Amino acid sequence: EANKTLLKYTDCVRGDTSKICFFYSGALGSSTWDGGTTWNREHTWPDSKGLGGSDENDIMMLRPTSTSENSSRGNTAYGQSSGYYHPNSESNGKYDLRGDVSRIILYQYTRWGCINTGSKYNPNDIFGTAGVIESLDVLLDWMEQDPVDTWEMGRNDAVQAITGTRNVFVDYPELAFDLFNAPVPDGYDSPSGGTP
Repeated sequence: EANKTLLKYTDCVRGDTSKICFFYSGALGSSTWDGGTTWNREHTWPDSKGLGGSDENDIMMLRPTSTSENSSRGNTAYGQSSGYYHPNSESNGKYDLRGDVSRIILYQYTRWGCINTGSKYNPNDIFGTAGVIESLDVLLDWMEQDPVDTWEMGRNDAVQAITGTRNVFVDYPELAFDLFNAPVPDGYDSPSGGTP
């Protein structure tokens, strides 16, 4: 599919489209699609948890991962408690992806909802083991503890160049707190400078 070939533009290394950076481990691999032998697309919001149309091919939430990384996560919800998948585990904490994951999930949720469920924006579809992240507390903690970095901003630009769509939670991460009627942490580091 076309979006497999587009990941070489959104997840390339320093502009070199012959190499891609695997999402969880940070390992580098060839960007050439080999039918999923070396790497495949990680649906940060798993297909089995409410996707079923254009949403499942949205490259904002698709990330390249080695086949072993993709298999190790499966469709387990992200979280920090036992039974959840911690996005920093593959790199043994070398890369902090907690905020990245939270911002992708919020983008996917607000843009598409869960089109396979009875209620498009049911909080039960986002939180808990049946959802995609452990809890609202974890999501907001991760948003605070892992602020937006230059990689995320660059990827947001690359996706926009291809699709015309941006992740507002990368540009204005403070909106995540507003969305859930939570106070924006004091001194919160935002690319917007804190003014949505």
